[in-house]
Amino acid sequence: MYGVQARLIVAFTLLGALVAGAVAGVAGREYRAHAYVIRVPPAYSNAGGLALARAKAPRAKVQLTGRGDFAITVRASSEGEAVALATGYAKAIKRSLRRVPGLATRGRGARRAARELGPLGWALLGGFAGLWLGVAAEIVRSGSGRAPRRAGAPCPPATRATPG
Repeated sequence: MYGVQARLIVAFTLLGALVAGAVAGVAGREYRAHAYVIRVPPAYSNAGGLALARAKAPRAKVQLTGRGDFAITVRASSEGEAVALATGYAKAIKRSLRRVPGLATRGRGARRAARELGPLGWALLGGFAGLWLGVAAEIVRSGSGRAPRRAGAPCPPATRATPG
């Protein structure tokens, strides 16, 4: 009984790990770098300003933060390329903004790039997901509820009310 349960769970775990690792292996490894343009003038803290910033950074993902700053994320095949692109885009966006007296708009370049998870990390996450799915499948297969209960004995017949 436990052998069948264990085989199903192990099969799901291995399948999840293999699929996730294979997909990550085919995709290749990338580096991600973040740069920021801080204290953006209020005139650019809207959809129009975001469109202008995205036009200046075609290979980057540009987002408007809750504080009205621009966050620039770049993905590249090498660490140096990711850092250089993110910093260059932040400088280009900062230069394209009209200056506002009393507001010091600053660009914060990327200092380093983080490597993405890679095939081994994704295989580990896929294995955990497969383990969870295998346990869920085994619970469904074996039945998770209790067996139906027998009905109890019928109620005794009613008696007369007690004098009192």
